[in-house]
Amino acid sequence: MLAEEEKVEKETCETPQAEPEENREAEEKESSHASRKERRKKTDLRIEELEKEKEELEKKNAELSDKFLRKVAEFDNYRKRTDREKMESVSLGVASALENILPVFDSLALAAQTECSDETYKKGVDMTLQSFRSGLEKLGVKEIEALGQPFDPKFHNAVMSESVEGVQSGTVTKVLQRGFMQGDKVIRYAMVAVAE
Repeated sequence: MLAEEEKVEKETCETPQAEPEENREAEEKESSHASRKERRKKTDLRIEELEKEKEELEKKNAELSDKFLRKVAEFDNYRKRTDREKMESVSLGVASALENILPVFDSLALAAQTECSDETYKKGVDMTLQSFRSGLEKLGVKEIEALGQPFDPKFHNAVMSESVEGVQSGTVTKVLQRGFMQGDKVIRYAMVAVAE
């Protein structure tokens, strides 16, 4: 009987110990499952935060890219404007200087057309006039063609009209003062006589 009691006692002792182990495993499984759920929840929250942060960074990047492109365009416009202003300043300076020098050209042209008995003198005037023309060409200045051309108020200044047989009305018959232009800009209009 003692042996049976000991056996029962052993079984009862073993049983309570077995139950806590099963409970512990079940609790560990539950806690493991709960901690996985918690970690999953934390991970999902972190992913959402990172996606929001990514969207904000992409938006900021787009804004900065837009600002950069605007600054590049502004700088390009500034560069073009300053280049244009520089060219206009040079052109205005040349035109201003030429207005004062062109009367000298007119005098040389008249001297070259005048009859002269001294051939050396005449040759010197012609060479000076040619040198003057060459200097004007280097500055981009060209003479406005007028004689025999139809009158054009963009380039010609009509100071008189005359009747000339065989010449169509509105045609330039005489050039009283030569006109000059630099590029597309008229420096001095050609002073002309026009056929009636």
